[in-house]
Amino acid sequence: MDRDSFKERERAQEEGYFRAQDAKLIEKLREDARLEEIVLALAERLQVDNPELLRRVIALGVTLDTGPAFLLAPLVQVAWAEGKITDRERETVLRLAVARGVEEGSPAYAQLLKWLQERPSDNLFDTAMEVIRGGLALLPPGEREERLKRLVQACHEVAEASGGLAKVLGLGSGVSGEEEAVLEAMTTRLREHREVG
Repeated sequence: MDRDSFKERERAQEEGYFRAQDAKLIEKLREDARLEEIVLALAERLQVDNPELLRRVIALGVTLDTGPAFLLAPLVQVAWAEGKITDRERETVLRLAVARGVEEGSPAYAQLLKWLQERPSDNLFDTAMEVIRGGLALLPPGEREERLKRLVQACHEVAEASGGLAKVLGLGSGVSGEEEAVLEAMTTRLREHREVG
């Protein structure tokens, strides 16, 4: 075999591997897998497809055990939008986390508790958005839109949790201007359908 044939064969094997990684991640997203399973599939994909982004995630202290919390970072970001977190916002984030398979007492749950006590850096939020956006970019448009809608809906639920007087009086949703700004910026970023990279 000549040199070009070896290169073509190597390229075909590499492309096959990438397709298999993408297919594994898509399947995890489609089957409503537990966040831990999605984290593993995303980590494998990032390791091969975008090792620099994976290094940034690791540098933030995120591990496979705390990865599910990392995928819920947008909820935490909305909770911190006003500079402090109310008890209702904290309870809502934790309830939504449990509903998504994060077990109380797990490392991911402990990480969420820590982030709800002390605000994470903007870098953590930005990196989480980049990873989530990359995972969404793999999905067909209809599924991507459905996942995006569910994530934004969960973020709105956190924003509405503290309510305020306007909500009690039926004069509004109870979402503050700061929360609305975070929600809008987040939705815009997530709708950017670029691949991670």
